[in-house]
Amino acid sequence: MIGAPPMLRRILSQPPLIARLLALGLLTTTPLGCASAPEQQQELSYSDQAEAYFQAGEQRFERRDYLEAMRLYNTVRNQFPYSRWAALAHLRIADAYFEQDQNASAVEQYRAFIQLYPRHENVEYAHWRIALSFHEQMPSDFFVLPPAYERDLSSTRDAVREMRIFLQRYENSEYAPEARRLMREAQRRLADYEFYVATYYLERENPRAAAGRLTHLLRNFAGLGLDPEALFLLGKAYLQLDEPGRALTAWTDLIEVHPQHPRAAQARKLLQERGLHQGDDAPQEQGG
Repeated sequence: MIGAPPMLRRILSQPPLIARLLALGLLTTTPLGCASAPEQQQELSYSDQAEAYFQAGEQRFERRDYLEAMRLYNTVRNQFPYSRWAALAHLRIADAYFEQDQNASAVEQYRAFIQLYPRHENVEYAHWRIALSFHEQMPSDFFVLPPAYERDLSSTRDAVREMRIFLQRYENSEYAPEARRLMREAQRRLADYEFYVATYYLERENPRAAAGRLTHLLRNFAGLGLDPEALFLLGKAYLQLDEPGRALTAWTDLIEVHPQHPRAAQARKLLQERGLHQGDDAPQEQGG
């Protein structure tokens, strides 16, 4: 089942229920009301009719005929609003938007579902799909140029925010591991952007702006794989600013925390060349 919420997966895994509807001719290759027998429909209860329309929608959904599926789900919502299937139909309409990459519409529908059915057991799923919809709106790395971190990153920031909100609410959710992975992926893109801008400033002899970007990176995106490079460049920026004490601190952190990284060896060499040692506020003459 494509993107089905937990409750729906359980319901649709009940063979007797599906077999009964098949026997009535209500789960066919055509929508309910087109090829099924009217007299058979009339024999069904209110709830069974709602379920039959919903199941027909599920057939279309599985075939990726999302427009027809949404029509059938809307029939459930409009004609059978008091059935248990109305809430699920609303949720599946959101899923259909999501599967069509209409993420803004998907978010709108998921949020409406949460507002209409705040106690429904699939509220957690709806929150997860909201976060996932924001992640899907991030710039893609499919095209070589420009890299994702050079493009508009507002959607990436939104994705981090929504993943964080989801994890705060549902830290033990079945979706939590994937949420953490995707949040880390989005954070890495933001870190890449900060590093890109910092190198841009350094290349254009603006070390103060570079130091600000690198400090922000290290405070907000530590542990994402850029720390050694960021610390090394931060030390270089401080040297250009004639602040050797801060350069020493940055490079000492690099050497102590990432001793095996190639930048650590470069930092040791630079510290030796400039005669910098812990506790120094200014560079000493070599051999002094």
